[in-house]
Amino acid sequence: MKRIQIPWLTLSVMLIAALSIFSHPDQSRINGCLWDRDTLAMEAENYPGITEIITGRFDRYPDLYYEMRLDRVTKEIETNPSNLGLYDDVAVACDRLGRCDKAIEWMTRKRAVLDSLSEPNSDHEYRYLANLGTFHIHRWLKNGANRDELQDAEVARDLIAQAIELNPEAHFGRERYQLLAIEWILKIDDPDVPPSLFGAKPAYTSPHDWSFALAPRSPQLGPLGYQDAVEGLTGLIVLGNAWESIDVFFALQIALKDQKHSSLAYLCQLRIRELIDQGNRSHHIAFPYEKYESAELASDDDMVPSEKIRLDYFPAARDESQRWSDLRNAFMIEQLQSGQHPDTDSEFWTGYSESTSPIALPGDDLMSRILSKNPNLVAILTVFGIFTIGCVGFIAAIVLLLKKLRTTPA
Repeated sequence: MKRIQIPWLTLSVMLIAALSIFSHPDQSRINGCLWDRDTLAMEAENYPGITEIITGRFDRYPDLYYEMRLDRVTKEIETNPSNLGLYDDVAVACDRLGRCDKAIEWMTRKRAVLDSLSEPNSDHEYRYLANLGTFHIHRWLKNGANRDELQDAEVARDLIAQAIELNPEAHFGRERYQLLAIEWILKIDDPDVPPSLFGAKPAYTSPHDWSFALAPRSPQLGPLGYQDAVEGLTGLIVLGNAWESIDVFFALQIALKDQKHSSLAYLCQLRIRELIDQGNRSHHIAFPYEKYESAELASDDDMVPSEKIRLDYFPAARDESQRWSDLRNAFMIEQLQSGQHPDTDSEFWTGYSESTSPIALPGDDLMSRILSKNPNLVAILTVFGIFTIGCVGFIAAIVLLLKKLRTTPA
């Protein structure tokens, strides 16, 4: 007689898969710290996934996009100087084109309009502070990040802090990470401040408690916790200027590792090594470059398929991301050169289709992610397995008994 196969393992795997669907963190909603019409549009859409962010598969528009917006919006301001949103559009366009001085000048003009209002406009007061602070730190970086001339960085810190004070929930609260990065930049001459952004405790406190999570989380993430660090840091990459920042990716690596996303943390390591090979440098003099110089750079988690990710996935994903970006921008440039622009032409994207697809990440530490969200899962599955075995065994015994009764002669 054939033995009845007990499917408890299959059922357990199915349960794990179902739980993973509901427990998978939503890492798609991310935000930066510049405010213009693109910011508002992106907040209404699903952002790229975390692997796409680390490998560069997100929009970085061509200069012509901003040149055309700058030209058009400048003319709109001449005919409608009281439209406060236009000043953000034109200033951010200047900043994206590397014209930080002009961006700051446009904020000066917006300040004059704000001061002329009969009643204060809190939303645009916030945008003014957030944008102007961002332009100042961008100008400091663009001018060589001179540590003997920190005035722009100090002004940026003060303005961003005021912006958060005025609107703590802007960008879903992620703007704090821009402030954290600026605070860290201002403090790294202190030998006690480590190479990680998480070593800098912001100096600002607020009665509205817009500061970071108070509960300790791990020694790596510092005394304040930084529980939403992944979302905040990816926001700096996608909507800020941090795509080529070793320091932001280093902090992201730490945050992902702390959340037990070891494969994703390893991707950050590979991105950091790529940045180092391209000549980028950390702002911290003691950054551990030697940890990223090994030809066989590996994760410190044995469960991560380091070699497969390093040799197969990362090069393929970076190549796909670059091809995706090149093809998308080529389409945009052709449309822009014909006089069309997404701001004004609803049919701008007609005819565009995705020509490549993101590469799947092997060994995304799925079990660790599930267990981190469901710490009692092992115990639950053990009880479930025992219960299932018992039920199947009981049913099998009944079936065998009935079969025996049927075949036993009267």
